[in-house]
Amino acid sequence: MPVSLKESNKIGLYGLVAANLALYYLLLRSTAIVTGDWLTLLRGLSLIVPAGVGTALTGVVAAQFSAQAKARIVFMRWRDPLPGSEAFTKYARMDPRVDVQALERLIGQLPTTPAEQNATWYRLYKTVDHEPAVIQAHRAFLFARDYSALVVILSLVLGVLGSIQLPSVRTRLAYVFALVLQFALASRAARTNGRRFVTTVLAIKAAQENG
Repeated sequence: MPVSLKESNKIGLYGLVAANLALYYLLLRSTAIVTGDWLTLLRGLSLIVPAGVGTALTGVVAAQFSAQAKARIVFMRWRDPLPGSEAFTKYARMDPRVDVQALERLIGQLPTTPAEQNATWYRLYKTVDHEPAVIQAHRAFLFARDYSALVVILSLVLGVLGSIQLPSVRTRLAYVFALVLQFALASRAARTNGRRFVTTVLAIKAAQENG
């Protein structure tokens, strides 16, 4: 059975979670860094999250948000947050690869309401979901989207713990900044990749219509 896109992304997401836990641990043990107690530091670092447990934990944590909730986090809108909701009124006209007239010949009058746009786009997607360019764009979108959701959870959990455990106000602020920066970069990447995913499907379907 082929590995799903979410499964193929799990190792990379685990690596990012492990990196965040490692950063938190290093900030927590900043005294050991200053005193040069590297042996104790490295011994504790290796025990943060075993690889197998960490990979499973990443999947469990990521599953706490539905696809709809993750899209709301990334696109920062409550109603119709999925990128396909603006497939024809916005994204198709922004991408020079998409022949809008070919799409009109293919499906008739292009939908305008968010729900109709998403439904129509999804029907087109299911006919080209095997295309390598579509698979790659979909994988990139899912990775950045799930990473954004994981950063939100990490911020809630480690942010609260850090306010209690981290040794100084400066250290706490540095950690909060690291979390905010990660979310800003990950959510921006997810929005970009989501739009690219949508328009890649449309571009391929338009090219097929043109023969």
